[in-house]
Amino acid sequence: MPLAHGLVVKYQAQFNEVVSAVMKVNEASNVYLEVINSKPRIAVFVGEKFFFRAENYLSVTSIAFDMENGTTILKIISTAGRDSSIFGLFSDFGSSRDYCFQVADSISQILGIKYEVVCDIDYLDANRSKEMQLPFSSSN
Repeated sequence: MPLAHGLVVKYQAQFNEVVSAVMKVNEASNVYLEVINSKPRIAVFVGEKFFFRAENYLSVTSIAFDMENGTTILKIISTAGRDSSIFGLFSDFGSSRDYCFQVADSISQILGIKYEVVCDIDYLDANRSKEMQLPFSSSN
């Protein structure tokens, strides 16, 4: 089972505001960022951070979706590499979950608003990723 965590949050904020906030969170966007001019507008961010309790770097990928009604959906996926120790094979000691929430909380603090948790998945894998899929309509 992968050492990954998935989190979907909803911000009552314009897409550009959320994108700007993510760009200010270094550990959420220090590897890659791209805003895709599509319908709906999408932005992709990749960050990396060292976690002492996991004794490893973790990466986080965030994908922002413009819901066109003053709402932005942000999918945040964090994953840890494994080490060869007996503990490292089975756990990142909650680091991937904490990383997702640190990103969401940092963005919330910058925006000055709270977010709504839409989906929160421990031990995310390809089969469970279906739980993170959202219908993209303005009525959400």
